Amino acid sequence: MHNPYKGRQQTFSTQGPRVETIACLFERPFVKPQTAFAMFSLIQVLSLILAMATTSLASPGPYLRRSPTATVVQARDFTNAERFSRGLPPLAPRVLYNPTRVRRSLPSSSPTIVSNVGVFNKATGASVGYVRGATVTTAESSSTTFAFRSPSSASDLVELNDNSSGLHYVLASYTNGYYVGPGTYNSLILTTTTLSTPAGSGQQPDYTKGPIQYSESPIWSIDPSTGVVTAYWVNSNGSQYQVYFLSYVTTVGTSSTTSLIFTGDVAAYKVQFPTRIFTEVTLVVSV
Repeated sequence: MHNPYKGRQQTFSTQGPRVETIACLFERPFVKPQTAFAMFSLIQVLSLILAMATTSLASPGPYLRRSPTATVVQARDFTNAERFSRGLPPLAPRVLYNPTRVRRSLPSSSPTIVSNVGVFNKATGASVGYVRGATVTTAESSSTTFAFRSPSSASDLVELNDNSSGLHYVLASYTNGYYVGPGTYNSLILTTTTLSTPAGSGQQPDYTKGPIQYSESPIWSIDPSTGVVTAYWVNSNGSQYQVYFLSYVTTVGTSSTTSLIFTGDVAAYKVQFPTRIFTEVTLVVSV
């Protein structure tokens, strides 16, 4: 059979293997020249795309460049002091105090109870921390451990003692006859002393302090059924009023301290110091 492309095959056969391959396609009776050249062009295009893709994967361009890995510090990892210094709100409360919740009563069989004291936001029940002297700490392990006589009722006034040193935690002032109650912003200090005063006697001078402090020791009421701690102050005229507890945060640099304030009139105290933010708190024995 006559092959019309035989002459062209011989002409191209001198140009190398690639042309001979094309010529072989021509020798097939069912392949047209146009189709052969189209197939060859398609193979070239596919090869070029494959080469470009391989090069791109091996050497990523500027649009594929990865940014350096950054270390992200979550805000929840900050302490309250660090959060305050950054203008962040305090940590979410882990424990809420609910005065209506049924809780374990104080052990009535123990003549002396040893415990720390929790501090709770009176309005929300959120935990603020634990009493540590006249301040509040968020670490229970660093809080003050108190020892006190098991109260017979919520009206039974007892002394709060430091379980380690045996010193009495008292409320005091630097003025004798100091009035605390409605209508005045007067406040008291929480301190420790060896002086023990008779119940209901009012202020007694403590000469072990310099300057002299006038204090009262059996002023604490601890409800046996709820563990709520309340304090009462006896004035020189014989009147007795409840003492309310406030917390106040001061920040210096990155360090924050939460202090406890003891006053007989919360509203009057806040009016006296309008630029400060106070939180009324409840003290609860942790048993």
